[in-house]
Amino acid sequence: MAVVGWSFADLEADEVALVVEAERTLGSDLVLAYAPSRWGTVDPDAIGDGLDPAELEASQLEYLRGLERIVGGVLVAYRRRVD
Repeated sequence: MAVVGWSFADLEADEVALVVEAERTLGSDLVLAYAPSRWGTVDPDAIGDGLDPAELEASQLEYLRGLERIVGGVLVAYRRRVD
């Protein structure tokens, strides 16, 4: 399958709980889980509206990468943009 886009990852309840815990652990406003797909359903312009990727320390990135292996998706931590 050639990946041409991204969709929101289909997570089980326990995986969602891990992502919510990651938001608290990282001090981010939001952590979203993505999965590669042939037909992407995530509009990057809609996600980017009012959100910026959170700047993370190396240890926080390692935490997120470990969590990605557990949930089987790509996780991105965001902060809300304050204008």
